[in-house]
Amino acid sequence: MGLFVEISDFTSKFALSTGMYANTNIQSYIDRYEDLYLTELLGINLYNDFIADLDVDNLPQAVKFEKIFNAFKEEMDIRLIISKGMKDMLLGFIYFEYMKDQVTQMTPNGVVKQSNELSTPISAHTTIYTRYNESVKTYRAIQDYIMLNLGTYDNFRGFTKQYAYWL
Repeated sequence: MGLFVEISDFTSKFALSTGMYANTNIQSYIDRYEDLYLTELLGINLYNDFIADLDVDNLPQAVKFEKIFNAFKEEMDIRLIISKGMKDMLLGFIYFEYMKDQVTQMTPNGVVKQSNELSTPISAHTTIYTRYNESVKTYRAIQDYIMLNLGTYDNFRGFTKQYAYWL
């Protein structure tokens, strides 16, 4: 079970197919990617400090962690830094990982592309990559805020993420 993301969170813009042939393994994606993306965001040491600071409801207690966990808007010098919050960021990344794997399916005959009689799939890549890039924007905003406040987050060692595009 994830710390912040639950299956029930995938609604609205993060809604997943719930049809009778839908793949129901979203929990395995939450378990696999939530920890990974947070570790890449903060680096191992700051991530460990962040996790150690969580209360019983998995909410940060320290002001410095509340700041980067929740959505925020900051104007620093000539920069606007806008974050939709870590949970929204994680939803976008997990949505991306899950949906990109739904384009194909593993069968006894190998990897196949799904097909049906009543509808024609359009390229879902635009939506998938839009969700990913929105998450990257928040990811970068959190890291920018940390970099501008390194005295508070002195053990930050996160990785930079790039925007992704489907051509």
